[in-house]
Amino acid sequence: MYYDNNTKRKNFASSPQQSSGNRKKEEREAPDAFLSDNAFKQEWITVGADEGMITFADKAGKYMAPLHPNGDRECLSKAQIRNVFGEIKRIQLKGIDKPEGRSAFLLLKPKVAYAEGRNRTKGLTLIKKIFDKGWQYAGKSQATYNNFCALLEAILAYHK
Repeated sequence: MYYDNNTKRKNFASSPQQSSGNRKKEEREAPDAFLSDNAFKQEWITVGADEGMITFADKAGKYMAPLHPNGDRECLSKAQIRNVFGEIKRIQLKGIDKPEGRSAFLLLKPKVAYAEGRNRTKGLTLIKKIFDKGWQYAGKSQATYNNFCALLEAILAYHK
């Protein structure tokens, strides 16, 4: 801790060189740039998981995780994860082939779009883009929906 003579306030960084004003900020690339570097494959939904999906999930989960321990406004928050993923799992339990599961599945897309529009963070934008790419294949059968859930679950497992 040191006393900053210019602002007459205490600064809790260990030295003036480590204060937040002098540090170069780490920035996240745009979600579109992430997806152009890390290709999404529809086979992960239509056929099933492979090693490429696990690598993709690892990179996507880390992209959405906070860059700094004291917070990051561009990350995907735990509340946002619970909101979206909880509904995805409820639909899985109902069954996509049943009318109430099918209806909930169709309404999931506008729910995710609303969440992303309300909180425009890079992490939420990326999960929405991944969601949209998978959503178009996930409604074909219970098996494709289960594969969709597995992809999202793998991404969220790496989000720490």
